Amino acid sequence: MKKHPVFVIGIILMLFASSCVPYKNIIYVQDNLPKNEIDTTAYKIQKSDILYIDIKSGNKTIERLFKVQGNTTTNNSNSQSTMYFQGYIVDNQGFIELPVIDKIQVEGKTFEAVKETIKKKLLSKQFRSLDDIFIKVKLAGIPYTVLGEVKSPGTGILYKERPTLFDIFGGAGDISLVGNRKGIVVMRREKNKLVKQTLDLTDSNVINSPYFYVRPNDIVYVPPLRQKTLGTGTTLQQSISATISALSLITTIILFSKYVK
Repeated sequence: MKKHPVFVIGIILMLFASSCVPYKNIIYVQDNLPKNEIDTTAYKIQKSDILYIDIKSGNKTIERLFKVQGNTTTNNSNSQSTMYFQGYIVDNQGFIELPVIDKIQVEGKTFEAVKETIKKKLLSKQFRSLDDIFIKVKLAGIPYTVLGEVKSPGTGILYKERPTLFDIFGGAGDISLVGNRKGIVVMRREKNKLVKQTLDLTDSNVINSPYFYVRPNDIVYVPPLRQKTLGTGTTLQQSISATISALSLITTIILFSKYVK
């Protein structure tokens, strides 16, 4: 019987050790940011991207041909569906089809390169004066999926230049306390292959990873910490409550064993 107190203390210590989420595991980008410059290489268009192309000119014929209906600046289902049906989707061969110009190859090109191609094509179609023309080419939003330990998992679209994972988690209500910030999984299609990369958001060097910057159709998964698997508390209050419950159960078992004997 003398071993019972030692046994109970051991159980309590094990519960505390396994239940609370360490403070260092919930702080983003710890330590100083790296001093080396961040890669700002221009984005290159990929298959399945949806492009927003707007052309303004004194030549009203050109402007009418390329007039974009709807508004891409508001994040709602209306604007999303509008751009899906009226934007220019890069097909499986890497082409888009434009009024008058017909098909042009855009895969692997930057937005600036596509703008120049459109200008040249318009010139070749007898639109002689392009001095007053203004062409805008960009992604019609960046669609993504976020799953796992976030407050609001689901799909969304980012309307921002060079967005990061923090933009996704900000829109999803942040990672929960039992989300593993050191094991964020990003799945991305690259050159017709699905690539998976694991990132540690507590490490300041994460900003140097190309997977930290969101690309169209990224799938981001936040796995749970061990604490959720064990079903124990994540905060001190929850841990104390779990420990008291466990202690009560152990005491009941001990008393019952005495009664049986």
